[in-house]
Amino acid sequence: MIESEIKGTLSSEPLRKVALVLIISSISLVSFLIIESVSTVSSTFGQIDSLQANSSRSNQLTMDDYDTLVNPFYSENTKSTNIKVSSIDPIPTVEVTYTGNSTIGGAPTQTIGTIVDKMNNDGTVFSKGQAIILTSTGQVITYRSESIGNYNPDGSFSDSGIMVFHMPFQMNSGNSTEEYSNSTDTLHTQYDNLFGIYKKTVDPEGNGLTKVWKWR
Repeated sequence: MIESEIKGTLSSEPLRKVALVLIISSISLVSFLIIESVSTVSSTFGQIDSLQANSSRSNQLTMDDYDTLVNPFYSENTKSTNIKVSSIDPIPTVEVTYTGNSTIGGAPTQTIGTIVDKMNNDGTVFSKGQAIILTSTGQVITYRSESIGNYNPDGSFSDSGIMVFHMPFQMNSGNSTEEYSNSTDTLHTQYDNLFGIYKKTVDPEGNGLTKVWKWR
């Protein structure tokens, strides 16, 4: 009996019209949000492509090459210290170790990392990397990266991609000062599970420049 009353109520013409309006409104709202998100992503990566085109016009690696974007929160100047061919079949694969000076949030740090480059038949290179960042107070921040890049005619290498930052552990604050403990908590809040987009260029001598912007 109750079921019949409900069906009868829902079948009335005014309610059907109200339901239809609500459905159309919901679809319109979702579509608007999707379009806005796609526009933001396209705009961001369009800026990165523009930076890549600008950097290819010069053999000098300078921080000013990428200043058309907002200030990055992380940057590193590294040197390739070891290059090893990991595989040639079925995909030529190279493993590169690098180390160098870096800055995160304006504070000086040291970075050591390894990246694996897989060469595709269309000339592009797919890279996956991981690194450890050491702060001046002994705190540890890590990141993983994935990117698509290519070798340039002058022997340099350029790529762009994403990085995910983590703080694998918080330092034991039992024997530390309150200021040091607060600093650790601040770093953990700022950089744990933080996503970034980055642009990197490596010259023929293995000197690399990387800039990372927060993914908003």
